[in-house]
Amino acid sequence: MIDVATIADIPLFEGLPAEDLERIAGWLEPIDVPAEWHLLNQGSYPDGFFVVLEGTVRIERDGAPVAELGPGEFFGEIGLLEENERTATVATATRVHAAVMDRADFFEMTAQIPAISKRITDAAIARFPKR
Repeated sequence: MIDVATIADIPLFEGLPAEDLERIAGWLEPIDVPAEWHLLNQGSYPDGFFVVLEGTVRIERDGAPVAELGPGEFFGEIGLLEENERTATVATATRVHAAVMDRADFFEMTAQIPAISKRITDAAIARFPKR
């Protein structure tokens, strides 16, 4: 479980009531990953949603760099929302401390907390508008 204070200032969770933050913290599990480790592989089956707490990850699509994400940013939502293969590979550029939520908890969160569902959907559309 992740501490509520750890997620309270993350933009995705900002402004949510304490009760919602408590539920979200309960769904998240902490992970520590070394640099140059693949967290997601393009084309694989989606099974998790990630929030970067410390460090940086690289996003690649078809082998080409697309973006870097750092603390407070999230990934893994597109494959889960589309119930399709992962659309990108995500590898750690540095050592990363992150929070991960499994598929079932992700859908429970988006069903129970509409504000989160909207924020995640808006981010997915902004990241991949032509899908």
